[in-house]
Amino acid sequence: MLRIILALIGLLLAPASQPHAQNSENPARIGVLAYLGYEDALARWHGLKLYLDAAVPDYTFELVPVTLASASRQLASGQLDFLVTNPGHFVDLSEKHEMSVIASRNVQQNKGGFSSTFGSLIFARRGTDITSLSDARGKSVVTVGKNAFGGFQLAWREFQDVGINLFTDTSNIISVGFPMDTIVTQVASGRADIGIVRSGLMERLLSEGYYKADDFIYLNTSATFDHADRVSTRLYPEWPFAALAQTPSELRDPVALALLNAKNTPLAQKVRLRYYWTAPVSYQSVVELNEAYAKRIEELGLARKLLRSWPLLLGTVLLPLVALVLILRWRIPISAPHVNNNTSHPTLTKREREVLDLIAEGYSSKEIARKLAISPKTVEFHRANLLKKYEARSSSQLVALAS
Repeated sequence: MLRIILALIGLLLAPASQPHAQNSENPARIGVLAYLGYEDALARWHGLKLYLDAAVPDYTFELVPVTLASASRQLASGQLDFLVTNPGHFVDLSEKHEMSVIASRNVQQNKGGFSSTFGSLIFARRGTDITSLSDARGKSVVTVGKNAFGGFQLAWREFQDVGINLFTDTSNIISVGFPMDTIVTQVASGRADIGIVRSGLMERLLSEGYYKADDFIYLNTSATFDHADRVSTRLYPEWPFAALAQTPSELRDPVALALLNAKNTPLAQKVRLRYYWTAPVSYQSVVELNEAYAKRIEELGLARKLLRSWPLLLGTVLLPLVALVLILRWRIPISAPHVNNNTSHPTLTKREREVLDLIAEGYSSKEIARKLAISPKTVEFHRANLLKKYEARSSSQLVALAS
């Protein structure tokens, strides 16, 4: 709430744009995703409106807050000329509404540079037994929500790659909504084991003195080295600025040119433009992630339907099957099964044995990678195989079973 109030104050104090001959008969409507509410969306993007009003004087620009649920309806009814939203939402909408990206957001990083990509950070409280993604089994995970692109879906893919299904292998998924700061609070206080936030948030909280860097363990940070902020996932393109198919070229083209020319201009600085823009980047990686995630959600939905229909399944299939087995057992003598009392450890490769020995000695994945001269990803792969072979839920349980 405090941020919204401050943003509104900034809106009121923002300098007026230079006088120009605007044509009020030519409105241009920009849909902006209001993930923090209507008022925040208007305040957050007010600098963009002022900038475009001055840079494209033949039109008067209007901000139209949209939600994940309302955007499709607003597009279908012709209420929007442009749309600014998160990449996952844009790809979903593009399946039903013809749009083209005319610019991609270029966000200033905590260290001063700019980036047109972002990822998610996965972290845990220091002092727990969580040191890798594989340790999420049986743990609670706190996130914005299961439909959040940067707040859940990016991390979901990384967990999938190490054999962890966030929906079934964790003890609980806690959805807290925005702001994302709440997620860090939940983990820091011990109310959740693992948190998922957008890259850059942790750096901001650390710089503002809310936490110390060593309060947390940052998981899978070897995923990429091409980003200034801590990242636990692949990098994905930043938010797109999209033009609708019906938007006339005499409006679309000047807007695209104005966005690409905004960086470091006196006008952009005067109206306090919050974000800069770069030439459109490819969103194919977002398409692939959305398809994989949608397929998994569909599979989960089918599984839930089967569970709900178990009484019918029991009556029509299982009970007759059990009866048949009992009849056959009664009619056909069955010898006692051979019991092997000689329990043994699973067969391990030489590399798995090396990784297991180092895990038992308390080394982290990065330390093991350095000792064995392999990548942290390879260590995580062996760790996941070890957990599966020993049917362990955590590294500590793995060591206990292997000893």
